[in-house]
Amino acid sequence: MDVTHDDEHDMAERDASAGRLLHAYQERRRRRRAGDTYFGSADCLLTAAEDGAAEVELSRRRMDILAEAQAAGMSPELSEMMYDVAREEGLDPALAYELVRSGLGVAPPEGGVANTPSAPTTDKYVPEWLAPPVPTDEVLRERMLRLSFRRMRGLLEEHPDPGEAIRAFAREPDVGHYGY
Repeated sequence: MDVTHDDEHDMAERDASAGRLLHAYQERRRRRRAGDTYFGSADCLLTAAEDGAAEVELSRRRMDILAEAQAAGMSPELSEMMYDVAREEGLDPALAYELVRSGLGVAPPEGGVANTPSAPTTDKYVPEWLAPPVPTDEVLRERMLRLSFRRMRGLLEEHPDPGEAIRAFAREPDVGHYGY
């Protein structure tokens, strides 16, 4: 298989993005150590200790990450979805924030996401407002977040070094700068 100059450049750019992502996560952990007992896990995954944390502490951590994400220009909807999906997938929300901020993610599905029937129904007894469809962009965004976080978690479990896991994520063939 011939590797073109563009492919080499793309791979170098992905590796650089992975390095920036890891550095930003480590810097976030370093800054928070002084004023917080929780500053992200060394392996980038949620730990049993965090799952058992008090509700007040979890709420404060959530608000800290959401406030920082929104201050950086992320929409409230995306920041909340990012945090919730990261927790559901077992990924440290601080790493999820850095991943979303970097724009690296699993490619969206080829045909996008369609959440409406191919042939519209014409039932005059069911008003449209009763069950409005979820906007396609939100479904696609959640799917991309979930796929990206799940893939990252799998690589973090597979590789003992988080840096290597993040670089492996960036090198995956369907990962690129797609944004969320």
